[in-house]
Amino acid sequence: MQPEPKKISVLGPPGSGKGTQCSLLQKRFFCAHLSVGDLLRAEVVKPGSPYAELIRENIKEGRIGPKELTVRFMKQAMDGVAKEGVQSFFLDGFPRRLDQAEYFEEKVGPVSLVLVLECPSAVLLERLLSRRRADDDTGTIQKRIDTFNKTTAQVLEKYEAMGKVVRVDGNHDVEKVAADIQYVLRQAGVELQTRAGLGLKAEA
Repeated sequence: MQPEPKKISVLGPPGSGKGTQCSLLQKRFFCAHLSVGDLLRAEVVKPGSPYAELIRENIKEGRIGPKELTVRFMKQAMDGVAKEGVQSFFLDGFPRRLDQAEYFEEKVGPVSLVLVLECPSAVLLERLLSRRRADDDTGTIQKRIDTFNKTTAQVLEKYEAMGKVVRVDGNHDVEKVAADIQYVLRQAGVELQTRAGLGLKAEA
C-alpha cells in the first residue's frame, strides 16, 4: 500500500523566498513544487480561459480568488505529477485562507506540515521591487503583504493548534535558508529522497 503523499504548505509574505526555496527543493529532491500564483498566472494567458479576467483583477487588487478555483487548479497539478510517482508536494503560497484550507482538506486530503518563511517588511519590499514583475509596484506589493497578514492568521492558528507549523528565518542567503529548511523538515519527519540517490538527473 502506497504511503499517504506529503502535502507541505509553504507560506510567507510576498518576497519571503517561497518560490526560490521550493524550486531548489524540486531540483535537488524527488518532489513537486506547485505554486498557486504560477498556476493562476498561467490560466490568465490561456487562450479562451473563462477565468482570466477574474484572476487578473484579483491579482491587481491583491485579493485571493474563489477557493473552488484555486483548489481545482492545485488538485489538477498534483494529479499530473503524482502519475510520475511523486510523493512529496510543496504547495507554494497555499492555502492562504481558512476556507481554502478546509476546502482543500475536504477535496484533496490533510496538509502534513506548514512551513512558514519569515522576513522583515523592508526586505520584502526591496526584493519585490528589484524583481520587476509586471504585477509588482509599491501599491500592489503592499496590498499583497497586507492581504497575506490578514488572511493567513487563521490558517496558521488552525495548524498551530495541530502542531503542524514550523518557522524558518528567510532573511539570510539562499543556501543558508535552504539548509535550515532541510533541517526543520527532517526534524518534522519529512524525509526527501535526493534525485541523485534515485539515479535521476537534477532538474535544470
